[in-house]
Amino acid sequence: MYLPAPNATSTCTNCGLTARSFFHYLNLRGIERHLCTSCVLRLHPSSFCPSCLEFFDHPLTATSSATPNRFLSCVKCSSLTHLRCLPSPHPSPSTFLCPPCSSPSPSSYSFFPIDHSAPQNLDTSLASALLCASKIAFASLNRYHSAARAKADRSVRESAAARKKARDALDHLSVVEKTKRAAEVSGSRNLGIHKVTNPVSVNAHGNGFGGNNGSATATGTSEDVKLERVQSDNGGR
Repeated sequence: MYLPAPNATSTCTNCGLTARSFFHYLNLRGIERHLCTSCVLRLHPSSFCPSCLEFFDHPLTATSSATPNRFLSCVKCSSLTHLRCLPSPHPSPSTFLCPPCSSPSPSSYSFFPIDHSAPQNLDTSLASALLCASKIAFASLNRYHSAARAKADRSVRESAAARKKARDALDHLSVVEKTKRAAEVSGSRNLGIHKVTNPVSVNAHGNGFGGNNGSATATGTSEDVKLERVQSDNGGR
């Protein structure tokens, strides 16, 4: 398959490769990365079989229940190789190394060994590597977006709860203020109408409040109050 090189030059944020080649955007450990095809595969060893480059829709681990019957785990990395992809008899599980780890120079091993400076004819192996890396990148971004959406939904719920608490607090404050004002008004009414600021002297004459004419005068600096008694009980009769 003929694969023309992209017009723009890109740089892999992992290995530093700068070329007119296909790069993949993905989220790795919470960080957005721009990686070449080989680095995508090298950084996700448990997401595919390193021999046939088949992408695992549901990543497995070496302890998965079906692993011993279908896969062989590399003793150096977390990759899982199909048993059907290995020569018979199968290597010993205690010494098995996947293709990248068994290469003379594992650090420079490439899943996508092409000349990035010119158009390439992709064989089945290169096409499989490109497809697998694309699926890994898509799955990574899909997980990231799902997590971001869940976080946004949680933030919306928390914001709504906080807004309700604030509204309830304002309503409570309003009730308290109304109760306080009502208590102040009621208290002022109970104090009475007259307020005497100075002591009052009282002059009384005669028997009781002035005998038959029973009267008494209370005087003070703030007001004069005349208290009248119509008649004592004995005089009225």
